[in-house]
Amino acid sequence: MMRAFLISLFLLFSGSLFAQGVYGRKKPDIFPTDGSMRRGGFYFAPGITYAMPRFKNEEETVFSNADTSYNALFDPNGKIGFYLEAGWFVSTRDPIILDYWDFGVAYKQLKGTEDFTGTLIRGDSIDLLAGTGAFNDRHLTAHVNANKLLQTKDYQFVQFSLGANLDWRFGTDRSYMADLTALNNWAFPPDLIGQVHVKVGYGFRINKQLMIIPAIETPVFSIAPDDGGNFGKLQWFSSTYRPLIFSVRFLFLRYPKGFACVPVRSNSGKSKTVDPSYKRK
Repeated sequence: MMRAFLISLFLLFSGSLFAQGVYGRKKPDIFPTDGSMRRGGFYFAPGITYAMPRFKNEEETVFSNADTSYNALFDPNGKIGFYLEAGWFVSTRDPIILDYWDFGVAYKQLKGTEDFTGTLIRGDSIDLLAGTGAFNDRHLTAHVNANKLLQTKDYQFVQFSLGANLDWRFGTDRSYMADLTALNNWAFPPDLIGQVHVKVGYGFRINKQLMIIPAIETPVFSIAPDDGGNFGKLQWFSSTYRPLIFSVRFLFLRYPKGFACVPVRSNSGKSKTVDPSYKRK
């Protein structure tokens, strides 16, 4: 778990230094640093989620004791859910390491299914079992992200983000139709989930006031529940799934009304004043 966290930090900060070395300050700033832009602004991001299952299924021995054994093949499948986030961003004064922070809340839906076939051997008898189930968990999420932009063109960039999310499950629908489901080792995420995640996107500054950033996000490890070497995957029923979030962020830049240049002294020695509506926020 700690190794994954350290690797994520290394990638984020090494990418920042690489960007500075390759691109320097030749391209125009994505976030203006001359004081013409307010440092804080609003964003929202609609999207979808997908509970990604493992790529390969293998039959496993659920238990074996004396003359009784149970082998099963579990087949998990993900489904698309709904996602919507909104929040506030704050750009940094000197974007050497980070370009901006964001803080927000979101609605997140995680959905999937699981099918299984099993063989229960008891002495000389053999029972063939089968079943299918589904889950639909709905969460309210609070999150924070540290974001670095690596410019590729004047107003285009790759965004790397490292963040944390706290999810509260407020609703769930689960069903399972099967024979002897008590034989399977079921587990579910807790009502409160804490994770560290990474996000990668490619963004465009459309005009002076709008940036659009399509991105994909996934957890790298879980604080709650215990990660257990799953690197952010969560278990429903007898299978693990990796939550993926595909979103498109609309980030709105703000400018003071009547922005004027920084005050300078006139030849007479008197200071010229700046429009009082300009504030650095």
